[in-house]
Amino acid sequence: MPRLNLLCFYCSFFICAFAFARTYTDDEARNAWNELKVKKVSEENFREVCDLIQDIGQTNINFSYEILRQYMPIIQSTGNHQWMHVLLMSWAKAKESLTAFDEADSLYKLARENARPGTKNYDEAIVGTVLMYLEWGRSDSLNKYLAIGEKSCAKNNDKENSSFIYTFKALSLLDDTALLHKYLDTAILLAEKITDKNALFTAKYNRAIFYDQFNLQQQVAALDELLELAKDPSLSHKPRLYERTDFYFRNPAPSIYYQLMLVNLLLTDYDNAWKFAELFYNATVKPNPAAAQAAPFNSVMAMVKAYQGEYDIAKKFLSQSFALYHLPENKITYPTYYLAAGMIAEHNQKFTEAVRDFAAAYKNGSMAYGLHLMPPEIYYAHELIVNKQYDSAQKLFSQLAPVLKTRLFSAIGFYYYKYYSELLKAKGDYPAYNKSLETFYAIKDSLANINRYRAIQEIETRMRVHDKEMQIAKLNDDNVKEQKEIKQERIDLIIFSVLAAAIIVLLITYGRNQRHRKLQAQQIAKQNEALQQKKLIEIEKQHRIEVMQGAIDAEENERHKIADQLHDETGSMLALASLNISSAMEKGLSDGNSEEKIIRAHEILTSVSSNIRDISHRLTPLIIEKYGFKKAVEDLANTINLSGKLQVETVVIGFDEKKLPVSLLNNLYRIIQELLHNILKHAQAKHALTEVIEHDDCISLIVEDDGIGMEDISASNGKGLDTIRSKIAYLNGRMEIERKKDSGTLINIEINV
Repeated sequence: MPRLNLLCFYCSFFICAFAFARTYTDDEARNAWNELKVKKVSEENFREVCDLIQDIGQTNINFSYEILRQYMPIIQSTGNHQWMHVLLMSWAKAKESLTAFDEADSLYKLARENARPGTKNYDEAIVGTVLMYLEWGRSDSLNKYLAIGEKSCAKNNDKENSSFIYTFKALSLLDDTALLHKYLDTAILLAEKITDKNALFTAKYNRAIFYDQFNLQQQVAALDELLELAKDPSLSHKPRLYERTDFYFRNPAPSIYYQLMLVNLLLTDYDNAWKFAELFYNATVKPNPAAAQAAPFNSVMAMVKAYQGEYDIAKKFLSQSFALYHLPENKITYPTYYLAAGMIAEHNQKFTEAVRDFAAAYKNGSMAYGLHLMPPEIYYAHELIVNKQYDSAQKLFSQLAPVLKTRLFSAIGFYYYKYYSELLKAKGDYPAYNKSLETFYAIKDSLANINRYRAIQEIETRMRVHDKEMQIAKLNDDNVKEQKEIKQERIDLIIFSVLAAAIIVLLITYGRNQRHRKLQAQQIAKQNEALQQKKLIEIEKQHRIEVMQGAIDAEENERHKIADQLHDETGSMLALASLNISSAMEKGLSDGNSEEKIIRAHEILTSVSSNIRDISHRLTPLIIEKYGFKKAVEDLANTINLSGKLQVETVVIGFDEKKLPVSLLNNLYRIIQELLHNILKHAQAKHALTEVIEHDDCISLIVEDDGIGMEDISASNGKGLDTIRSKIAYLNGRMEIERKKDSGTLINIEINV
């Protein structure tokens, strides 16, 4: 059984960092131990020795073990079973965390013998034993102690340790989904009413990781929920060695950050993956940049940055990782290091290095079921295809095929079929190539829809937060205003009392009447204000719905256009080409028209290729990611100018730094594309000007032409303009259209950033 994700962030008691821990030199450590070991054993003395062992373990683990070996007989001679329990359990967990299972097994055996059956100490020793055998992969011993632990915890009504037993029992049955779910739910039910949340977090964490792993949306929701539970102080507590002997979950929040990073990688949502990767890095590596785990974690950061396409930053993280390993590169065994190195090498077109790196990642272990989820076989196979080693690539794809049964609609399926299509095309197997390509696009659409749904949820959340902030601000303003009114009333009463002492009774009566009328007026005003506020909330809510629906309709409209073009133009042209080729193949070269048919088919396929490139460009203008937004706009203008139907002049200022999201630039590009398309289609213009300027807080876009202009600006409600209006509203912008005095139309757009 492989080492489970459950244990990825658990560390031994020797290497936990504490704000109050002391650092010892070797001489200081030996002097401190020599002083303590001759003292009479007491609770105070015992705690001092435990602190010394724990603090020395940060820099010299071997000497900590030496102290334990000398101290155990001293404690054993006292007959204090609780002190012995502390030392044995802590030492056993330390060895287990370092995968020294033989030594841990002996220590857990001593812990069970020291603890009396029927006590909490005995249950804790059983839980530790179960977890060790689970990690070790000893199924027979594991099942034996699971049964003992289940029975003992039930007899003692020990719900916390019983919850741990059921969690680890579930993890021993990962291939049986029904039992996995059943035992994890039992563990959660047992732990829900316990004040200490370690057992509850452990059960819920493992349900999210192992049971929800095949429903990525459900897994994201479960991990988000766990982030709230991770704030519980019983989870963040880092006890001294003598304070705790049972199992507990360490580093809960960073563990969730790491898992959310992995899930977003599987969803091909690389920006969100980096957000959680950065949170994880800040929590684990930045506080201790030279820690043992800093080297592999820097490799992970390099991999995520490579997915984002930020290869320079990825290279820096990889260099930090290499420096921290303190090994020759060919001695590093961490697969993610080579995966990141291969992605960087491929980007730099160093294909020989990329093959070497991906081969090293594959050699050091497939990650299809491991910590980082993305198997290196996919990238290795892709690089073999680039280097025309088709048979070797085919073998790798065949090895990965079983993984697709449960990971099809994820990044694994996405890249598998993307690169497998390349292989089939290179081998000339066009029927299989077309089928593989269809599967790839189905997976791509599925992932896009999931991420789009999550984006809409985020927008709704931001709107709700904004509304709540506005309500709080209004309440504060009303409160300040009311306090001022009350203060002014008091001043007025004092003035009236002083100046009109002679007629005080009359003034008091008058004042009471005025106050009563004012209170009535205030009540009426508040009622009217409440009604008005309710109407405003309804209007704003309806506006948000219309904005979001408009954005969705605009996207759907674009899909219909592309679908129509594929069906009406590309589909019919492909059918015609297929007819010519089939006729030529059927009659052979002896037919005098065969050559002409093949030439005609070639011309049609060239036109189809051009159409598909146009469609691809409309779907995702890759030139923005490769050469920047400015180059994309200029390239669009040049394409139109070459047609001879319209001369477009462009002015693009700014957009030199990559500080604007690619999604915003894509939407802006499509707005410009649609506006120029409208001019070509309707304006009868000879010249057009497109001016795009990046300001500090907004982007301004001006498009004008010298055409016939719009007869009625208020009636400008075509589908194209509706699509543009929806996109601008979605981007929190505004658009103005006016007819120029001489001729033509002027469109002014401003989008806040």
